[in-house]
Amino acid sequence: MDSSREPARLPRPVEKRRRVPIAVIMALSFGTLVLLSVGGVLALSVGANFRNTFDLLGAQSTLLVDAMEDSLRAQMQQAERAVDGIAGLYAQGEFQIDDADAMSSALAGALSATSEATAMLICTPDMVCRGVARTRDEGSHAIRRLPVEAEKLPQTMAVLEQRRRVDGRRWGAFVTNEHGLFAQVSAPLKRGGATQGWAIAAVELHKLSEITRQLSTRFGTHAFILDGDDRVLADERLADPDALKSGIAPLTPLAAFGDPVLAAYATRKVEDQFDARRTRDVELAEVNIGGASGSSHWWEDQATYITITRKIAGYGDRPWTIGAYFASGDIADEIERVFMSALLGLAAMAAAVIVAILLGRRLSRPVQAIASQAQRVADFELDGVTPLPRSRVLELDDQASAFNAMLIGLRAFSTYIPRSLVAKLVRTGEIGVAESREAIVTVMFTDISGFTALSEQMGAADAARLLNHHFAILCRVVDAEGGTVDKFLGDGMMAFFGAPDHLKGHAAAAVRAAVRIREELDADNLAAADAGRPTLRVRIGIHSGPVIVGNIGASDRVNYTIVGDTVNVSQRLQELGKTLAPDAATAILISAETAARLDERFETVPAGRHKLRGRGGATEVFLVDGISASAMQAEASAA
Repeated sequence: MDSSREPARLPRPVEKRRRVPIAVIMALSFGTLVLLSVGGVLALSVGANFRNTFDLLGAQSTLLVDAMEDSLRAQMQQAERAVDGIAGLYAQGEFQIDDADAMSSALAGALSATSEATAMLICTPDMVCRGVARTRDEGSHAIRRLPVEAEKLPQTMAVLEQRRRVDGRRWGAFVTNEHGLFAQVSAPLKRGGATQGWAIAAVELHKLSEITRQLSTRFGTHAFILDGDDRVLADERLADPDALKSGIAPLTPLAAFGDPVLAAYATRKVEDQFDARRTRDVELAEVNIGGASGSSHWWEDQATYITITRKIAGYGDRPWTIGAYFASGDIADEIERVFMSALLGLAAMAAAVIVAILLGRRLSRPVQAIASQAQRVADFELDGVTPLPRSRVLELDDQASAFNAMLIGLRAFSTYIPRSLVAKLVRTGEIGVAESREAIVTVMFTDISGFTALSEQMGAADAARLLNHHFAILCRVVDAEGGTVDKFLGDGMMAFFGAPDHLKGHAAAAVRAAVRIREELDADNLAAADAGRPTLRVRIGIHSGPVIVGNIGASDRVNYTIVGDTVNVSQRLQELGKTLAPDAATAILISAETAARLDERFETVPAGRHKLRGRGGATEVFLVDGISASAMQAEASAA
């Protein structure tokens, strides 16, 4: 029997205990020194508080710039994937450049799947371009075919000529037309080793200004993106649909943009109070727009602004500068509070330290015990938590009683939720980590073949024991490979890899888990046969793709789970195992999306293209034989 379900082992003593309130102890010990003790603690911590203020500013600055870079790269990567996809289709012979209908169909498909791109083109070495673009009508999402460009502006010709001289995917110079300013990324169309044209995706830079406006609202700052250090590329003012009519345009020099802070950006003074290793290439600087104030500290000057910037490269000939600024007065009050704490604390430091030592020795032991056990609870290691001892100090005794009661409840509660999932959510330390979001994960479905018929020959208790034993094997392997067990569906299990923690190589981890499940089930079947127990045949389906992951459910019943077509494909692959490997003890079927993420260590066998239930097109399927012996030896050596 599980000891965690025996509350009788933690009873409250019946006898009346004589306890002394901690308030009485503190009053007798400190007396008139209590206020000085508080001041002493403040004095001891003032240095740390001062530094923590700047560390917090640096951490928040890094968070803001990271959010800007992630949003920017997410938008630009859509265009990169679009041109890479067109190049891949062309290399596979899916369309010909001289077949206008097939080519336009391929471009339209790529553009419809790339919400951040405005147009997709294919240009040939003779400088003729064909393509498709989104309509600019309000509320319309239609895609129209562009006419063939017989003549081009000199600016366009220069871009195409530059493209001819460089191989590989690259971001080229900005292109301007009557609709605005565009960044463009291109990739060569190759067949037979020769470049026969280029796929080009155009991204309207007005969308970058939308990013700056959203981040400005989110962080309460003024976000911006510069081309190099001297021209405005994106700004919340440029996100206004009427910005061009008002004379505000991208690539305007800072001095002429009309923003006094950006106009003085070139005269900024970089601050050195921040650890560069912690801010990860983020520059914090002060910009004084009111002239020299004569102040000895930058935070005392209300005409001073703080700029937070980072250089990013890869989107043109010059690096971009992403960042934001805010008034220095936003942190001035916090600085003043730190200095006031220092003045109060210095006066009482000596007396408070002596008293703190005397009482600290008495009170620290139970506090340390509480902290140690609470840390294990935070890590959800409930089996290693021991009940806290009782205390004669009233507050500590009440705290121990409350903790022990909480431990009993948590142990009972943990029976019905995956402990590994809770531990992962706690370890991430991210705010909102359980909120629903889109992510790329690998989903695993398992099912016992013929279990319904088998269970009809067994009693209910025996069938439950068999399932519990089977699921224990599966859960142990999934946890060991960093996966998350989502739910049990009758005699099947659903698990996923890649959330809530960001698991690199989640597809490989899922397939590796499946192979090890097969090995453990083979050994378990041998033991079951020797003991006269029934053996099991299992089908496993694995697919990688986008899902919605996070807390999903009603207000009083929420599950951390995943939903999406990727889940359906995984389940259908598991069902297909009944047809492709009917006699296998453990059949492992994976999709082409998962197989593409594996390396040569994994031994797979093509099983053809199959139409899965509920899906329109055919899906390419592979059977997993196992993992190469050399790879297994390398893993064993590493372990």
